[in-house]
Amino acid sequence: MGKAKTPRRTQEQRTAETRTALFEAAVRAISRLGYTRASNAEIADEAGISRGAITHHFSTRAVFIAEVVRWVFEQEVVAYRELQRDWGVGSRVSDWPRISWEVLSRPSGVAVLEIFVASRSDPELAALIKPAQTAIEELAATAFLERLGAKQHDTAAIRLVVWAMRGLSLGREFIEDPEQIREAVDLLARLLEQAAPNGTMEELLALPPAPARATPIA
Repeated sequence: MGKAKTPRRTQEQRTAETRTALFEAAVRAISRLGYTRASNAEIADEAGISRGAITHHFSTRAVFIAEVVRWVFEQEVVAYRELQRDWGVGSRVSDWPRISWEVLSRPSGVAVLEIFVASRSDPELAALIKPAQTAIEELAATAFLERLGAKQHDTAAIRLVVWAMRGLSLGREFIEDPEQIREAVDLLARLLEQAAPNGTMEELLALPPAPARATPIA
């Protein structure tokens, strides 16, 4: 009996596979080389795809990079859910520095941070990235607050955690022992545990405001 023929992939399947390969290659190249050095040609070579693939599938480099950011976010959503399930955590505010560090310190998180920094001097990229980041932040905050069972929608805590972890992922490159960064992650977790011993967002929102700083005498 002859072997069954493998079904031919559709054009849509081939396109989806090419896009995914380019996104994965972009993450590897940008996290390793930085945004500027990770040219379209470098990314295509990394993916093992023809150098014209990016311009064939995306109208501009900025459009391509914005899609990379969206794709990374989709992967991060899955990673957050898997970590919560595997670690049995996520229902306390103090769980989130360690969860976020585990996700955002990966090459994909580093690549996105490189892209954010690059967008400051690239108006076309910034125009695409900012709306995407706003939508991503809103979705992430909603998921975060729902997991905590929070009754109030407040993004301050999730912003603190996410951007602290993004900054630490960059700072890791400038520290002799990168593993020491975990001490800072653990410190933030302990501070949140102290501020919210029951693990709730409401405890954080109930904290008294910081005292006003005295105006320096000229």
